[in-house]
Amino acid sequence: RELVKKLAVEVKQELGVVTLLVNNAGIVSGKKILDVPDGLAQKTFEVNCISHIWMLKAFLPDMLAANHGHVVTVASQAGQIGVAGLVDYCASKFGAVGLDESLRMELRKSGKTGVKTTCVCPYYINTGMFDGVKSRFPFSLLIYIMEPQYVVDNMISAIRTNQALIMLPPGCYLGGIMRAVLPTAAFDAVTDLMGINSSMDDFKGDSKSFDRTKA
Repeated sequence: RELVKKLAVEVKQELGVVTLLVNNAGIVSGKKILDVPDGLAQKTFEVNCISHIWMLKAFLPDMLAANHGHVVTVASQAGQIGVAGLVDYCASKFGAVGLDESLRMELRKSGKTGVKTTCVCPYYINTGMFDGVKSRFPFSLLIYIMEPQYVVDNMISAIRTNQALIMLPPGCYLGGIMRAVLPTAAFDAVTDLMGINSSMDDFKGDSKSFDRTKA
């Protein structure tokens, strides 16, 4: 939190007022809930969700004063649908999605319509962070592991068009429809059939990012 405050001061001094804030930090343990060290579970929330609050507190006031700006929350499909083996990660990303939606409502209520928000909810991205995950054929034709440039291009397009929510790849929009219309048991069965709950079975992750064995 103190580092964010210091960074905000330095950025404003060197570059001026920030009008585009992209909250994109993220870590993943890739462990079942009872196997996640307490400290790592807490760190997951601090990085994936709580850090967004500190960034908003540091940079949002200037946007509100000018009634101009854009806040981008890079969340995840794991913030839309729960996934076995990602309990702590999903919980943190659900928090990020809720933060974005609540912020949008707060901005509307306060009349700050010049400050826009975009929530980006991608499926797995081929960055190394989720090495070992897999998508099940033929559903992988609709919901597939993406290259970073594809995600970036679509995210930039969403920002330019003030799109409030973007799910990637587009097949992920089906998840919201299924959740809305299917009974819980049927929805759970469909996610199993699609391989969503087995996608983390061979997870390796990026061992260079941080040590998952320590709290």
